[in-house]
Amino acid sequence: MSVPTFSKIETGYAFPSVAQSYAQSAIDHYALASLDMNPVHTNEEWAARAQVFGMPITVGHGMMTMSTLASAVIRAWGVIGKDGGSIRYVDSKFTKPVKVGETVTTTAKVKQKHFGGPGKNWVQVVVEGKDSTGDLIGFAEVGYNLPD
Repeated sequence: MSVPTFSKIETGYAFPSVAQSYAQSAIDHYALASLDMNPVHTNEEWAARAQVFGMPITVGHGMMTMSTLASAVIRAWGVIGKDGGSIRYVDSKFTKPVKVGETVTTTAKVKQKHFGGPGKNWVQVVVEGKDSTGDLIGFAEVGYNLPD
């Protein structure tokens, strides 16, 4: 994992896409890690009766969706890169619940470079996540500090 320097990165740079499975086992692991055991995520019988979001199945956590979106940048450059880069912020919006059994694929591109001076330069990355039908499940903006 190598973070580019601010002077070398170009707007339009495309990150490798990331695919994330939302199998029930993945959702259950996320529930344990986040301590969010809401039955809409973890209880298949309850979800079938309640039909939250109009679906008789469990859905992934919103924060799981956000982490999937952010992972397009994090897997390429790291939360804190060994070369000095770091996450500045993540701002995400959810547009569709991710149902159990889905695979979400994220794509990301550098939208804009922000010149703040030595040690303060960063890029704005736009990320989209789509399900297997091609529907947008969410989008995010990730700010990333880059070394000079």
